[in-house]
Amino acid sequence: MDNETLKEIANAHNKTVAQVCLRWAFEQGLSFVVKSFNKERMRENLHIFDWGLSLDDYKKFNEIKQRRLLPKLAMVSPNGPFKSLEELWDGEI
Repeated sequence: MDNETLKEIANAHNKTVAQVCLRWAFEQGLSFVVKSFNKERMRENLHIFDWGLSLDDYKKFNEIKQRRLLPKLAMVSPNGPFKSLEELWDGEI
């Protein structure tokens, strides 16, 4: 919610960062579940269907640095469930 790029896109559409993120997920065809007990936020969540993101917005989204996968070495630890790469990966797909 503190990402400057998302704030910029939200301000351009007069929306919240949460609305921009929900709209992006909706346009990607993703299923999502929102959770809020705050009536104003619930109302905001419903106001993602009457506008859309531009190609420029998508370019900005794509420039946001992301880490989509956890490096396999981070899953290996002397104190973790996998003590070696061999324990983590058995070669089967």
